[in-house]
Amino acid sequence: CQGMGGLLGAGIGAQGATQSMAPSGPARCLLLRPHCRIGVIADVQWCDIEDGWNYKKTERRAYRGALQAFRRASSWWNDGPDLAVVAQLGDLIDGQCARLGLTATCFDRAREVLDTIRAPTVLNLIGNHELYNFSFDALAEQLNTRRGGLDYYSHSPAPGLRLLVLNGYELSVIGRERGDERYEGALKLLKANNPNDVEQPGDFTKGLVGLQHRFVPYNGAFGKNQLAWFQEQLLAAERAREKVIVLSHLLLHPPLPRSEEDKPSTMAFDYEDFIDAIKARSGVVLAVFSGHDHKGGYHFVDGVHHITFQSPLNKGEEGSAFGRVDVHKDRLVIWSPKLEDLLHATALKAANQEVLTEEACEGVLNEGSSFLFPEGVTLE
Repeated sequence: CQGMGGLLGAGIGAQGATQSMAPSGPARCLLLRPHCRIGVIADVQWCDIEDGWNYKKTERRAYRGALQAFRRASSWWNDGPDLAVVAQLGDLIDGQCARLGLTATCFDRAREVLDTIRAPTVLNLIGNHELYNFSFDALAEQLNTRRGGLDYYSHSPAPGLRLLVLNGYELSVIGRERGDERYEGALKLLKANNPNDVEQPGDFTKGLVGLQHRFVPYNGAFGKNQLAWFQEQLLAAERAREKVIVLSHLLLHPPLPRSEEDKPSTMAFDYEDFIDAIKARSGVVLAVFSGHDHKGGYHFVDGVHHITFQSPLNKGEEGSAFGRVDVHKDRLVIWSPKLEDLLHATALKAANQEVLTEEACEGVLNEGSSFLFPEGVTLE
């Protein structure tokens, strides 16, 4: 291999016990020939402006540097093993582009990077910042976010594996017009759970407690129609003996607190319905990949890995908040030039790691580092 060896080995299972998963010697490298490779990046959110801050002035944002990181991501994916698909998990450009009249120019430059990606398929998810800049119809035309008339769909990158691409803004007060039942449905949920004026700019979180924090205008709901479709997809996957990875800009599970200041504010309004649907088809869903929360996170619950990837905005061109997920029969291996830029520390602590030598893996590993979630899936 070229450069660094990978990390693979023992990890924490569902019951918290340490499990040794890697055989010794060259045979170990056979495990690194995956069933499917998926490129991942979330919340590029670039804008042609100087660095700034989030609304509460707690997170610095490297707006121009994020585009540079996206360019590096494309080069890294293209130079590595062949990918089946790239998942761009939403918020490609920042909402400030619309306010400053930069939507067209910023989108064109982001589109130029998308066009350099050699993977046969790029799945572009809908985030809140897309909807500050475009309508749903415009996104369908510009980023191919719609299949069969719906803004959520299924994609099969390899036999035995199904990706379910969700739209967390099916019910939303952004990207919809007043009077649209999907706008009014979202507004009703917001007003029932948030005492603040959610139709005017301001601190939407004032007075909110616990899980109420998700009822803010920059989130949305999947809705009953999408839930019914999701349940049908899981049943079909179960009958076909397929495994599922869910792709969603919004989180499907409250994240583990990273600090006392953390609030569960990045989930969909109706996330609980989708968690119940996953539980009803136990063993079908392998993982949920999300963005939206720029600091990232990880939670393993009910046999499902909920992985939230960090944003390139955090470190800009100096960071490497992008990577690749290799799907194996019994595990996921996550690769990145710098894992701490892509995964939060809660993810990095979820498994013990064992370094594979270059000699044992010659010709198998690419330059970079990898990480193991050993509670994997058998793809038949």
